[in-house]
Amino acid sequence: MKTTQNKDLEIVPLPENNNKINIFNRSFRYLKIKDIKRSYCKLIQDFCAGKVSREDARTVAYLFINYLTIIRDTEIEERLSKMETIINDQNE
Repeated sequence: MKTTQNKDLEIVPLPENNNKINIFNRSFRYLKIKDIKRSYCKLIQDFCAGKVSREDARTVAYLFINYLTIIRDTEIEERLSKMETIINDQNE
């Protein structure tokens, strides 16, 4: 393993297999809300069992929350667009 040192910064390459958290039973092309819900439950169980570190659990939870926010915002935008179309059609 080769390291590079620049003043106080030491760069260490990551190991090839750094996938420590196994919360999905299969690979996904697109995560649905139910997939996130199931995976969140598994993450909580694994964290409580000591299989997942606090930092890893926090990172994955952060990713889930942001992903769900994006899904919610996208769905609201689509619904609003449909409502605007319906209202515009009714007013014509």
